[in-house]
Amino acid sequence: MQRSNLTIAAYLLLVFGGGAAVGAFGHRLYTVKSVDATTVQPRKGPEDYRRAYMKEIAERLKLSAEQATKVEGVLDGTREKYRAFRERTRPEMDQIQTEQINAIRAVLSEAQQAEYEKWRAERDAKPKTGGGGR
Repeated sequence: MQRSNLTIAAYLLLVFGGGAAVGAFGHRLYTVKSVDATTVQPRKGPEDYRRAYMKEIAERLKLSAEQATKVEGVLDGTREKYRAFRERTRPEMDQIQTEQINAIRAVLSEAQQAEYEKWRAERDAKPKTGGGGR
């Protein structure tokens, strides 16, 4: 069965139109999901979170100045308890990590161990250069 030239033209127009629509949609999707490095916000520190916490709780609960001062004291005490806890548990956490590293080394060949040590050194250097991480 032979198709008319008009039917063939309609099919071609439909295929090319569909391709153009998919291409336009894909381009739009790509440009919307792009990240612009200039819009990255600086990392917030603990004091920034604390200020935001205090501002929100003071506004929402309508704290008096005296109450806000007492809440600040509670937060100071809690911070000190967390710091003391971390100092007490740090040696045990370090021991667990050392055991993990030694167990991984035991599984690896000598060549793999050398690469593992290189990888660990690179990974440990990242936080010092602002590369994120621990």
